[in-house]
Amino acid sequence: MRVTKGCARCRHRHVRCVVPDGASSCSRCSRLGRSCELEPRFQFKPVRHIYQQCESAPTRSDLVWDEQQVWVGVSRPVTFVHQADDLTRELPEPDDQDQGLEQPYPTPEEGQPILPQALESVPTDALSNHSPSHAPSDLSTPSPREAYLIRSYIQKIAAVADICDPQSHFSTEVPRRALEEPMLLKALLALAARHDAILTNDSDCEASAFHGECLEMLIVALDQPEESYDDNLLITVVVLRFYEELERTTDRKCHLLGSNHLLNLMSRSASSGGLAEAVSWQFLRQAIYSSIAQYEPIQLDLRNYERSSVFHRDDDAARANAIIFFCACILQLCCAAPAYAIDRKSWQELADCVEDWHHTKPRSWHPLRYQPPNLSEDRPFPELWIMSPPAVVGLQYYHASKIFLTMSDAPSQRLTDYEMARAQVLAEKTVASHLVMAIGLSLSNESVQNSYFIASHLLQRFGYCLRQPAEQQGSLRFLSRVEKSLGWRTSWIRRELERQWMERDSVNSEAG
Repeated sequence: MRVTKGCARCRHRHVRCVVPDGASSCSRCSRLGRSCELEPRFQFKPVRHIYQQCESAPTRSDLVWDEQQVWVGVSRPVTFVHQADDLTRELPEPDDQDQGLEQPYPTPEEGQPILPQALESVPTDALSNHSPSHAPSDLSTPSPREAYLIRSYIQKIAAVADICDPQSHFSTEVPRRALEEPMLLKALLALAARHDAILTNDSDCEASAFHGECLEMLIVALDQPEESYDDNLLITVVVLRFYEELERTTDRKCHLLGSNHLLNLMSRSASSGGLAEAVSWQFLRQAIYSSIAQYEPIQLDLRNYERSSVFHRDDDAARANAIIFFCACILQLCCAAPAYAIDRKSWQELADCVEDWHHTKPRSWHPLRYQPPNLSEDRPFPELWIMSPPAVVGLQYYHASKIFLTMSDAPSQRLTDYEMARAQVLAEKTVASHLVMAIGLSLSNESVQNSYFIASHLLQRFGYCLRQPAEQQGSLRFLSRVEKSLGWRTSWIRRELERQWMERDSVNSEAG
């Protein structure tokens, strides 16, 4: 049992409940003209089983209740009631601003008694009609389904986040912490369950349930003073951002905004080393993905990353993170203003940094094998075998940086109308060439699944620049492969690109 804040409806929707002084209902309920249940102040938890030590072995006792159930003694008469079902089954009102939020964790079944959480520790002899079982399901011993999801996260998801982390913290440290931190565990289970549901074309209900349970704990954690925020909170929000990215139709970027705020507060995380720094760099890649897809500037304070050790190391992961940082700086500079209003000195400095990075890359970053594209043989993308997974991603971010530098390079005001039109055509051809290289890096190094993300986002943003039918069809096949391999839905990108290409062909044919 714990004291809760807010009315029953706001708690159910996981939204902030504001009750003006002296008011009998909260602001949200008053606005929507509905009854406001400010009581009870205590939230009760269903108890279906308890655990206890029996001869040095943990045992589980399942509880079956009846009308003659013996209760613990109390100082005054009490009545135990079922939690009301009308709120939990209530659909959002049409004008409610909370539509689209994930549903909370499942409510107690009809007829299931509700007990205060404190009674979970009642000795077994105080309860009746139970049968012991040697199958505890606590944080240290996950249930079979939870164990499957944790392993699925490690085998199929964590490697994507560990691409530029030599210590592979997301594969090792994050699962270990999840067994000790309930909030992080629920986030990890939600992510793995959603990924599994997409790959198996199954219901997303399980993932939504884990997500709701995680949100309940996250709201409590965020309600604490900011000085109490720790690495586990940041990790949880970043894992939840993964969860949001897997479903484009419900991606409200809630956890992206939360991560921005947390990371800017915890300024040392981006340069503190260890897991916290690995999480910070992973979130920077997430912020880049969102900026590309949503046409928005990055909101992070990138100065926090300038103190990172990656700028003083010479390993492949550090080199890749360096170009990722430059790409983020370019996006922050170029997406905040039109090309003619961009600070040309800052633009040129970033362009020089990108070219210097490319010219000083080590010999091991050059392809072991290179085969240029051949449109006549239906090979629209080059073949580039790269030795190091971080190098694959680093080279992709180089091409992404060149794309954004090209598109933000303001033409001279002295150009004629024809020269400006010609410059636009040449810019699109340059963008297409870099896009083809980014896709080729993914297809040539298929085990580097992280490379699929940046190539897909660049296709979403700049796929209209591809004019050759072979490139267009090859891009559609690539996006289908991404969805099948990663469980990240790309069908909407394919439909949008087909629409754009058809529209451009129609306009060109009419002009001809």
